Amino acid sequence: MPAIVCQHIHKSYHHTCSLHDVSLTLEQGSVTGLLGPNGAGKSTLIKCLLGFVKPDRGTIITPAGTTIGYLPELARIPPSLSAWKMVQLACQLTHTDSTDQISSLLNTVLLAPRHWHKPLGTFSKGMRQRVALAYAIAGQPNWLILDEPMSGLDAMGRRQFLDILLDLNARGTGMLVCSHIVPDLVRLCNRVLLIHQGSMIDTIHISAHSMEEAAMLENRLIQTAGHDFE
Repeated sequence: MPAIVCQHIHKSYHHTCSLHDVSLTLEQGSVTGLLGPNGAGKSTLIKCLLGFVKPDRGTIITPAGTTIGYLPELARIPPSLSAWKMVQLACQLTHTDSTDQISSLLNTVLLAPRHWHKPLGTFSKGMRQRVALAYAIAGQPNWLILDEPMSGLDAMGRRQFLDILLDLNARGTGMLVCSHIVPDLVRLCNRVLLIHQGSMIDTIHISAHSMEEAAMLENRLIQTAGHDFE
């Protein structure tokens, strides 16, 4: 499937520039990280890609047949619903409502069957994130856009969530992942785009998925953010 292409995107809010001449290409099957200081424009870019806001200038080319699943940082999950009912709703919306499909999705996100019919309000954040991810992939999207998917998870929860995402990517799902947790991006991504003050300033290719690459990327981020205080 052809790539998603952004060309010369500009977006301002109340005369404040959020995105300035941003261009990028998302190749199907790849995992791209989005990294930058707070206020760099990451969330605005995601909203443009999802069609939640319209750029002031520029174009976003999404090939016909492309489907996108979205996992926000704070998924709004009704606490009284069970995991099963939540995923069932997503399957109904995507016309894939079947017992086998719901079971498959909950197994994919590694939620133990003993929790399937419990209220989501009793779940830990990590468990809620898994259910939200199952909801996002119910329609078998070509792409996932994930905004701080591991935020607030403990070390074990992060590792398990990363394993789920790596497995989804191995099955062909492309991803754009926004995160402040640099080691997670390095483990997951093929490349990381560094955004600062609304502009793309660097592309870092990840090959070894190593601690050395994580340290290099963290230093690059610190150098970038440090200029704001000079």
